Amino acid sequence: MNTSCLQLILAVAVLVLTPLAGVAKPEATVNGPVGYWVPRQPPRATYTVDCSLELGEKLSLRGTETIRFVNTTSRPMQTLAITWLKAGEQTLEIVASGKDVALPSPIPSFPQDFVLAEAVGPGEAVELTVTFGISAPTGGAVPEKLGPVTEWPHLWWGFETQDDYDVRLDVPDVYSGVATSGRLDPQTGRYRAEAVPSFGFYLCKGHEVMEGEAGDVLVRCIYKPEDKECATLLHETAIDVIGFYREWLGFYPYRILTIIPGMDRPAGGYPVATSIVSIHGMGRMKEMPELHWRWITAHEIGHQYWSRYVMEKDRPGWLWIGLGIYADREYCRARGLGNEKHQQLMERYIQGVREGLDTTVSRSQEEEGQIKFDFNNVVIHGKGFSIISALDCLLGHEVFERVHRRCLREFAGQRFGAHELQAVCEEESGQELGWFFDQWVNSSKFLSYAVTEQRCEEKDGGYVTTAEVKCQGDLQMPVPVVARFADGSSQQTFTNRLREKDTVRFVSESELEDVRIDPEDALPLVVPPPARPAMAIAKLPWVGAGEAALDAFKQAQEGKLSDAGKWLKLGMTLYDGKYYTEALEAFQEMQTQAKNDTSITCAALVWQGHLLDLLERRDEALKCYKEAMKNVDGLDMRHDQYGMRLNRQWVEKRLEEPFVRE
Repeated sequence: MNTSCLQLILAVAVLVLTPLAGVAKPEATVNGPVGYWVPRQPPRATYTVDCSLELGEKLSLRGTETIRFVNTTSRPMQTLAITWLKAGEQTLEIVASGKDVALPSPIPSFPQDFVLAEAVGPGEAVELTVTFGISAPTGGAVPEKLGPVTEWPHLWWGFETQDDYDVRLDVPDVYSGVATSGRLDPQTGRYRAEAVPSFGFYLCKGHEVMEGEAGDVLVRCIYKPEDKECATLLHETAIDVIGFYREWLGFYPYRILTIIPGMDRPAGGYPVATSIVSIHGMGRMKEMPELHWRWITAHEIGHQYWSRYVMEKDRPGWLWIGLGIYADREYCRARGLGNEKHQQLMERYIQGVREGLDTTVSRSQEEEGQIKFDFNNVVIHGKGFSIISALDCLLGHEVFERVHRRCLREFAGQRFGAHELQAVCEEESGQELGWFFDQWVNSSKFLSYAVTEQRCEEKDGGYVTTAEVKCQGDLQMPVPVVARFADGSSQQTFTNRLREKDTVRFVSESELEDVRIDPEDALPLVVPPPARPAMAIAKLPWVGAGEAALDAFKQAQEGKLSDAGKWLKLGMTLYDGKYYTEALEAFQEMQTQAKNDTSITCAALVWQGHLLDLLERRDEALKCYKEAMKNVDGLDMRHDQYGMRLNRQWVEKRLEEPFVRE
C-alpha cells in the first residue's frame, strides 16, 4: 500500500461568492476576466473540513471542505488556482455561482487555475465548497500506519501561507494513534488550528499515546509499547523545551504538539507539519546518548517557530534551519547540555571546506539540481547554523537576542529571508552588514584565524600582553580573542577584519596563561586551513577544467603537494585538457607520493604509459607498462567518463598496442 496516495484527493468543488454588503463590484474588464495574479501577502483563509476514512478492498478518504476568505488586496480577483498532488483515479469539477467551470479532463497537472463567474473586489468575501475523495486498493489488508498526510485541497499562491483549519476526522477504531495539527475540542469532536501553513494528520495501529501539559499546550507522544522508555524521555523533554522557549521568547505559537515515531534508525527527526514532529529510532534508544534525544526534541520544536510560525522565503532553506538550530542551542546552554551537537554540525561544514566543496549558500533551482554532494548536511544544516552563530558572535548575544525576538514578532505569518534578517540586524546594531552576508551567503569563502605569536612583558607594576592574529582563510570578519591570566581573570577583544595580520593588546595585573580565539566555539574556524593547491584541485571538474587545471598544477608544484589522490585528479584533468606533458609530470608525482601503496603506484605507471604513447615516446611507455605488470593484480580502476577500466587485461593490451585517445 502506497500511503502517499492519501495526499491525493479527488476534488469536486462548488464555489459560491458572498459579497460583503455595501461594497461595489468591480466593473468587467474590456479584455475579459481578471487574469491570475499573486498578492504579495495573500488573504488568510479558513478551511472547514469534514472527512472520513474507510477500509476494505480499497482505502478511501472522502469529505467536504469549505474555504472562506476576504479579498484583502486592493485589486479584484477572478482567476484562482487550486493544487494537489496528482496520482491514481482523480477528478476535479468546479461549479461557480451555479455554473460549471470548463477544465481539461483528465487534468494534466497541478496547480490548476479556474475562473470565477464574477470578479471579487477588494473587501468582498469568497466561499468555496469542495467535495473531495480518493481511494487506493489495499487487497483487504489494513495498513499499519497512514501518513503523514500534510495537505488538503488548497488555494495555490506559489508559496506557503498561514490559514485557519477546523477539521472533523472520522477514522476506523483500529487506529489507536492519531496525530493532527489541531487540538481536539471534545465537545464538537473537531480539531482546530489557527495560523498554520499546513494541517497534517498521521494514523497508526498498535500504539499508545502519552499526554501531558506545558502550560496551555497539550504535549502528546505516540509510541509502540516496547518503546515507552524513549517516549517518556522525549515527552518529558518536550514539556521542558516548550516551557523554556515560552520563558525565553515570551510565547509558544501553538496549543498542541505531537511527537510521532519516524524510521527505525536513530538518525534525527523532522518537522512533519505544524504541531507534529517525527523522531527517528525510538526503538533503538540505547544506541545514542541521552543528549541526542533531548537535543533532537528541542531542535524539532524550534522549527515550530522557524518554518511554521515564520515561514522561509529563500531557496534553499538554510535560514529557517539555522535559526531553528540556534534556538535548540540556547536550550542546550540553559540546561547545561554542552555544545557537542552544535560542534558536530559545524564540523560537517568544515569537512566540506577541507574537501574543496563549493559551499556557496545562495543557489538557483537549476544550480541545486547540479549539486553532487550532501548539500543538506554540509551547507543547509552545517553552514546555515554556522552563519547564524557567527552573526550572534559578531553582534553580541544581547543584540542578537533582540534581533531574534523582533523577527519573530514582526514576521509572524509572513515569509522571511536573508534580506529581511540583514535589515533587522543593521537596524538593531547600527552597522552596515552587507560585507558579512555577501561573504557567508554568496561565496564559498571560509573562516580561518590563528594566533601566530604572543608575548607577555612586565611593565609599570603590571603586565602587557600582545598577540599577533593572522587571517589564514579568505573570509574576513572580526573574531573574538580572549587572554586568560594567572589570577583567574580574562579579557576579550576583537580583531580588525580589514587586516590580514592584526596585533591585539591586553593590560593585566598578573601574568598571561594563554591566548585563545573564539573561546565559546561559536565560529566554524578551519584551522589549520586546507592547502590552497589542494582546494584548487578539489574544485576542478573531472571533465572540462581547461586552463584551471593548468593553474592548479602550477600551484601544486609551488606548494609541494603531497597528496597522491590530488595528483591523480590533477593528472586526469590535465589529460582531459590535452596538457599531456604536465599530466605526465602529475602522474610521476602521484607515483612518488603513493610510496608503498602498490595499487596507486601501478595506476600511476599505467597513466604515464598512456601519456608517453600520446607523446610518441613508445619505448618509455613500454617500460612503464612492464613495471606496472609487477603489481597489476591489485589494479582495478575505472574512468567511466572515458569508458576505461584499468586492470590486467588493459595493461596487457597496452603492451601489444599503444594507447590512442578516442
